[in-house]
Amino acid sequence: MRWIVFIIAACLAVALDMGLSGAMTLRTMGFITPTFAGCLVAWIALFGRPDCVLWGAWVLGLLCDLTPGSMEGQGLVFIIGPHALGFPLGAWVVLTVRPMVFRDRILTLAVCTMLCVLAAGCVMTVIGLVRYWLPFAGGEVIPFGLGELVRVAGDAVFSGVLAIPVGWLLFQLMPLWRFDYGVGRRASA
Repeated sequence: MRWIVFIIAACLAVALDMGLSGAMTLRTMGFITPTFAGCLVAWIALFGRPDCVLWGAWVLGLLCDLTPGSMEGQGLVFIIGPHALGFPLGAWVVLTVRPMVFRDRILTLAVCTMLCVLAAGCVMTVIGLVRYWLPFAGGEVIPFGLGELVRVAGDAVFSGVLAIPVGWLLFQLMPLWRFDYGVGRRASA
């Protein structure tokens, strides 16, 4: 995988998440919002080497945690961890299922994006619950519990739908990524 292409795509995905999150949020359905970054994590997890995938997911998660969209209230507090821990877990889930799927299909990317965003969202919810129960964390920032898990599931489905047009574009740009597929073994006679 070309890291410069990944960095450019990661910055673009985070910028799109920040800029379009208000316009793409479905307020009537519980404020579910798709994520371009989740689509990118699923993309690199489908085609990249496992070590590159986990590092890339961590870097993208760290970048998402450091964006102004992840700040709390007026105090401008950056919480490093929810995305930086959630995206590698989501990438690991996709890495686990990728030997069983046809990688060169857009619908595969959509389903893998749903799995990735669902796993990452569960990690973010658990981190939020832990922060809520810590005495020095300042209390509840956003609502947690079963309602939050339903919203995470909605985010995952909406991100899977978003992965269809994003996946089409990524498949068109596949030669730029130069994913290393490895060399297969052949039986010698």
